[in-house]
Amino acid sequence: MSLTFGSPAFLWLLAALPVVVLLHFLRARRLRHEVSALFLWERATQAASRRRRIKPSWLLLVQLLFTALAALALARPALVAGQAPDRVVVIDASASMAAASGEASTRLDLARDLARDLSRGAGRVALVRAGVEPTLIAPLEAGAAEREEAIASLVAGDASADIDGALDLAADLLPGAEVHVITDQRLSLGAARVHAVGDEAQNVGISAFTVGVGQVFVGVVASGPRPVQTRVVLERDGEELASSDVLVPADGVGTVTFPLPDLSGVIAARLDGPPDALPLDDVAYAGSRPVAVVTDDTHGAATRALEAVPAAEVSYSRGAAFLAADLRVLTSGLPPAAPGPYVSFAAPAQEPEYAVIRDFDRAHPLLRFADLSEVVVGLDPGREPWPAEEEGWRVLARTADLTPVIRVREEEPLALEFAFHPSQTDLTLRPAFPALFANVVAALGTTASARLGEAVGDLGPWFEPGVYEQDDGRVVMASLLSAGESRLPAEAGAEADRAPPAGEPEAAGAREPDAEASPAAEAPPAPRRAGAAPPEGAAPTPVAVVLSALALAALLAEWVLRRTRFAAS
Repeated sequence: MSLTFGSPAFLWLLAALPVVVLLHFLRARRLRHEVSALFLWERATQAASRRRRIKPSWLLLVQLLFTALAALALARPALVAGQAPDRVVVIDASASMAAASGEASTRLDLARDLARDLSRGAGRVALVRAGVEPTLIAPLEAGAAEREEAIASLVAGDASADIDGALDLAADLLPGAEVHVITDQRLSLGAARVHAVGDEAQNVGISAFTVGVGQVFVGVVASGPRPVQTRVVLERDGEELASSDVLVPADGVGTVTFPLPDLSGVIAARLDGPPDALPLDDVAYAGSRPVAVVTDDTHGAATRALEAVPAAEVSYSRGAAFLAADLRVLTSGLPPAAPGPYVSFAAPAQEPEYAVIRDFDRAHPLLRFADLSEVVVGLDPGREPWPAEEEGWRVLARTADLTPVIRVREEEPLALEFAFHPSQTDLTLRPAFPALFANVVAALGTTASARLGEAVGDLGPWFEPGVYEQDDGRVVMASLLSAGESRLPAEAGAEADRAPPAGEPEAAGAREPDAEASPAAEAPPAPRRAGAAPPEGAAPTPVAVVLSALALAALLAEWVLRRTRFAAS
C-alpha cells in the first residue's frame, strides 16, 4: 500500500504551522499585579525578554494538530494498492509529429521514447495510434517484444489525429486503466494525462492545391515568428510548367494562381526553398485524365461548349442515350438508357413560358465560375415539375417563383438535369455555359486523390505524398493539404516538466499542459482505476474523512482548553 494525494496543492497549508507557533509566542498572556515601584519590574522584564523561550503547552499542541490535520484532509489522501497500474498509451500520429525536434530526432522519436518509459513498470499495457482513424497497434496481451516492435514501426503522416476516437477506444479496451496521451498539442482531456512533446519550429507548407478551369490555385501556410518568402513550382513529368514567389505572413496564408490552358496529366506543386521542419507538406499532387463524351446535341450549343474543354473527347450520336461513355449529354428529353454519368436537357417546348433565374447555389463545385444571374429560360407549362425535395437530389437554380430549373444528383453516378432546352435559353450565350461543362468534365476526369492517412475505397491509406498506381490501373495521388498540421503546434516545449510514474525515469522532451492552454474538443473522462486517488474536485476519500473528524476533535479540544485556562485565570 502507498499513500497518494488527490489535491497535493493543499499540502502548502502545512506552512502555516510556524505561523501558529509565532502567534502563540506573540500573544503570551500578561497578568496584572499591583506593586509599590516599577523600576525593579522594568529591569526584570528586560532581562526576561532576552531569554524568553516558547513554553510548550497543551493549547499550542492542539492548535498545531488541528492545522496539520486540516491541511492533510484538504489534500485528499488515499491509500492505493502497490501493484503496477494498467495503462493505455495513445500516441498522436498526425503529420506534425514527423516534424524535426532537435538536431537528430523528430517529435515522433520523442513520443516513442516516452511510450517505452510508460510501458515499463506498468501492469497490462495497450498502445493506440491516433491518426485519421484510431488503431490498436499493441493489444493488452502483447509482450514486451511485440510492444517494442509496434512502437518502432510507428509512422507519423496523417492529415489529422482523432484523439477523441482514440480515447473512446482506450476506454473500451481497458476500463479503469490510466490513459496517457502523447501529442505535440496542449489538450485538456479530462482524466487522461497529456504529455506534450516537441520544439517550436519554423515551417512552410502547401495547404491547398486545386486544378480549376484553365488555372491552378495553390495556398501556402507558415508557422513561426517571421514572414517567409518561398517559391512555388508547378511540374508535370519532371518538366517545369510555371513558378512564382509567394510571401507568407508569420502564422498566416499566402496564395498564388497560375493560368494554365493544358491541365491534363498529373501536376505537382513543390516548394523550392530552404529546408524546414516538415518535409511532408512541401509537395502536393493533382491531375486529370481524358473524358470520353457522347452527345445527341442537334442544336450544337452543348457540343461547342464541350469541345472548348481541353480534357473532353467529344463524339456525336443520335443514340447517345443508349451508349456507354464517361459522360453522356442528352438534349432530346429522353431518359438515359445506359448506366453512368449524364447531363440531360428537357425537350424543346412548343409554347415555352420564359422565366428568369433569381437564385442559384454559388458554392456548389459544378457552378464554380458559372454566374447564372438573370439567365432567361423557357419552360414547358405542360411538363410535370420536379418534386420539391426528392431524396438524393439537390436543386442548384430556381426562378423567381421558386421553380427548380437545374438539379444534381449527389450520389454516384453523377447526373445533372436542366428543365429547359439549350435552344430556349440565353445561358448558351454566356461564359457560364462552357464553364459549367468544364466543371462537370473536371469532376469526372480528376484522378482520385487522398489526404495522408485516408483511404480511397479499398485502397490505402498512404503516409507519404506521391502518385500511387495500383495493379488494376487505378491511380491515386496522396498529399497532406492540412493547414493545421503545417502550422506546427507552437505551444509544445522541448523540456519535460511532468512527474513520471513512480519508479520510472524522466523522459526527455515531454511536459504537462498548463491550465491556460486552449482545450480541444472535450473527450469523456477515462474511468478511474479501482483504488487510485480521485481526480481534482472529486469527493473526499475515506482517509480524508477520518482526518477531518480528527481535526474537528482537535478544534473542540482547543476550545475546551482555552475555556479552562480562562476560568483558572
